[in-house]
Amino acid sequence: MERPRLPVDEAQRLAALHATRLLGSAPEESYDRVTRTATRLFGVPIALVSLVDRDRQWFKSRTGLEASETPRDISFCAHAILADGGLVVPDAARDPRFSDNPLVTGEPHLRFYAGVPLYSVERRKIGTLCIIDRRPRRLDAGQLDALRDLARMVEGLIYHRQLAMAAQSLSERLQDLSAPDGDTRGTPGGELAWLVAHDLLTGLPNRQAMLRAIGRSIANWRAQRTPALVACINIDRFKHFNELLGHRAGDEILMAIATSLQALLREGDLLARAGSDEFLVLLHANGEHPEPERALERLMAATNRAVPTPGGEIALTCCIGSALLPRDGMDADALLNNAVTALRHAKAQGRGAMVRYAPDLRTEQGRRLTLESHLRRAIAQDELFVEYQPKVELRSDTLAGFEALVRWRHPEYGVIAPDEFIPIAEESGMIVPIGEWVLRRAVAQLAAWRDAGLPLAPVAVNLSARQFLQSEVVETVRKLLAESGLAPGLLELELTESVSMADPERSVVVMRGLGELGVMLSIDDFGTGFSSFSYLRRLPLDKLKIDKSFVQDMAHSAESSAIVQAIVAMAHRLKLAVIAEGVESADQVAALRRAECDQIRGFYYSRPLAAADCADFIRQYAADGAGRLTTPQAPGLPI
Repeated sequence: MERPRLPVDEAQRLAALHATRLLGSAPEESYDRVTRTATRLFGVPIALVSLVDRDRQWFKSRTGLEASETPRDISFCAHAILADGGLVVPDAARDPRFSDNPLVTGEPHLRFYAGVPLYSVERRKIGTLCIIDRRPRRLDAGQLDALRDLARMVEGLIYHRQLAMAAQSLSERLQDLSAPDGDTRGTPGGELAWLVAHDLLTGLPNRQAMLRAIGRSIANWRAQRTPALVACINIDRFKHFNELLGHRAGDEILMAIATSLQALLREGDLLARAGSDEFLVLLHANGEHPEPERALERLMAATNRAVPTPGGEIALTCCIGSALLPRDGMDADALLNNAVTALRHAKAQGRGAMVRYAPDLRTEQGRRLTLESHLRRAIAQDELFVEYQPKVELRSDTLAGFEALVRWRHPEYGVIAPDEFIPIAEESGMIVPIGEWVLRRAVAQLAAWRDAGLPLAPVAVNLSARQFLQSEVVETVRKLLAESGLAPGLLELELTESVSMADPERSVVVMRGLGELGVMLSIDDFGTGFSSFSYLRRLPLDKLKIDKSFVQDMAHSAESSAIVQAIVAMAHRLKLAVIAEGVESADQVAALRRAECDQIRGFYYSRPLAAADCADFIRQYAADGAGRLTTPQAPGLPI
């Protein structure tokens, strides 16, 4: 039997554990509710909140187990706290580390174990939330992430318990207890003050602390006329990364960004964390930098970076909204709210945008809120419609298929560009019903063209991250194909690269299910996320789409042209067809021909067409019909 090693921070870890005053405490329903939920969620008989002490593990909560503690040297949880990601043992009887462990050979006859660390306020591993079964089993990546979510709930309970204890101690002492060195966290009063004013993950001040700092800056302006700037920094697609990479990886990203931003602050500046993916910064003018806006460029550069992950590097960007003191307000709440308004406008413009507050942004933000409200009725009131943009086979200049593109005809605002309403749909959760509606409409349109006797070309439909990972997409597609009687190869489903690369285990399961149905699968926007061919080899794909940002630079950038050629060559080695999107010029077409790209989509050949107009296009340019696409269509606005 392998006995657990001691963590390198064992002394600090034990100090953090005993500071919680949880050891030996009475059972509490809030903790028991978590372990009961874990047993039901994972279908296991045992779940524990285990605290790893010096010589024992003690269970703050236990469901399905009589014992209240075990020796540390036979504890699985003592092994689990040594790994940042926790410990999963599919079959302890076959694992040489545990096969002769008394917990395996005797009660509770443990065969399966999965435990994730519980962190203290000081980010020390004080124990685990674990699940146990008496039979071997597996735990997929999604289930492990759900276990981590439950562990975060337990950590929240521990935090609130410490906060309550500090408040009680403070009320019992009627004088200010400050540590001699100025760090008040070691005293009951200081601990309470620090917990209330700081973010637990990063150690940065929180929103309330920032508001107080802005108030002091306003007073300083009145006294010395020193300008200041308040900015909100939001990480683009962080929720998406957090869901796909897991919360621990998301926490590491936040910590790295906090460290980078903190290093760039000058004396008197302040960085705070306001929420999951949002930071606040207060910058002051000084002799070296009389305009605090200039400092934002350095902060933007520090956040826009490549971040390594197990699946490859991801391109991290941020949006920033800012408000100036005194121009944009002389009240802390007003300044911060104006910076938030500017941030929302920046995010509406796309990734990596920076916007300074102006009064007319309030009007535009009102439009966004109105659109979010009206989007919920758009499907029911038949306001959405689909256009189909042709894809062209480069070798033959014939029709290769269509891509289905959703549009919104608003009764008051007219046709709203997808760039405006799709981000709203993603944030509000409406993207799932909208995505399913587009999928159903595209299949119905294919069936209608078949019934009209037209030669059929495949139609591609984009699947959002939520639709792919959270809905029963395989069953939905199976039913649609069965009801329509269409050949499965006529339906092509596009997945964004970040979805498929960041959660490869889940992606492989879903993709294989779709592949068994016979539908075509492609990766969209290749080059903007992980760009990992090693993971592409693991996925049952048919096609790869090169992001338009590379295509648009090909004609005048040797680097972009070389990148596209390399992507095409590697994709062909993996027996993947390659589609280039956003093609708008003859020079780009020529460059893509030289790169031996297979298909293209863009305004050079055709703008998106209404369903009624596709029939003539199919008759003229279908591969078996067979006019060649030699004359580009009239250009339209990029969509």
